[in-house]
Amino acid sequence: MEDNIVISSRIRLARNLKNYKFPVYMTTEEANNVIAEVNYALNKERKNYDLIYMKELTDVQKNSLIENHLISPALAKKNDSGAFLLSPDKKISIMINEEDHIRIQTLGEGMSLKECWDLGNKVDDDLEEYVDYAFDKELGYVTSCPTNIGTGVRASVMLHLPALSITNQVEKFLYSISQLGIAVRGVYGEGTKSIGHLYQISNQGTLGASEETLIERITQIVMQIVEKERKTREHLKKNNYDELEDDFYRAYGLLTHARKMTTDEAMKLLSLIKLGGEMGITPMVIGKDIYKLMVKIQPNNISNLEGISMKERDKKRAEIIRNELLK
Repeated sequence: MEDNIVISSRIRLARNLKNYKFPVYMTTEEANNVIAEVNYALNKERKNYDLIYMKELTDVQKNSLIENHLISPALAKKNDSGAFLLSPDKKISIMINEEDHIRIQTLGEGMSLKECWDLGNKVDDDLEEYVDYAFDKELGYVTSCPTNIGTGVRASVMLHLPALSITNQVEKFLYSISQLGIAVRGVYGEGTKSIGHLYQISNQGTLGASEETLIERITQIVMQIVEKERKTREHLKKNNYDELEDDFYRAYGLLTHARKMTTDEAMKLLSLIKLGGEMGITPMVIGKDIYKLMVKIQPNNISNLEGISMKERDKKRAEIIRNELLK
């Protein structure tokens, strides 16, 4: 059940170089020097990270990277000064000159914060062999945003919470969680909304606690949310089975027969059949990676993959969904 509710995990480490101003104050020449230093540090021995400049990408390509959680919306706006390094397996992305000089991001499936931390920490160590970080003995790593000062670690988890959403409990419950120093955000982070009943939660601050303590705290809170969602699903299945079955099969019928579909409608319906499969009510979707399909049908992923116009995206989205669900 935990793996069904916890979609993915991510660790981000914020770092800055000692002898440079923060990105917001840098010249284009200084930004390019930072990119060169970070690229050299990571590729000196392995030479397996791809360096990609934001100025070389189209808006569709940038937004597709955001939809795949490989870069942030903030980096996408840094057309003249931004870049990122991407590992071959796409589990590691090092964003350069976003809010900080370096944002090390590691991604994992399900509840895998510990594994993501181990991987990110190794990349951090590799970088530190060749670059000088801005570090204060009392405060820790110096960052452009005060909430990241200290360890510079953001641990976040993507959760699928349809049962709490259906029963109108999710906003109140997540608000109570936010009072514990936890940030609750939409699918693509700060300033974005939840779609498909997907939510990101992460730690608010990083000062005064070790990386391991922060990760353990987030893990414990995630387990509380998972348990609440699990119990709500059990209650719904026991008391509202007929209504659920009808909702799930209606959603499946639309998804497998519609010829045009918007992103919002598709995400809502895919969330329902994902829940139905996990509750054993819609067996025809068991074994299908519905979350992967959710990512695939995002607007810019469709345009980037298929090279089609905005006008044709709703039609192509419906076609992709039909093909995936009926094969």
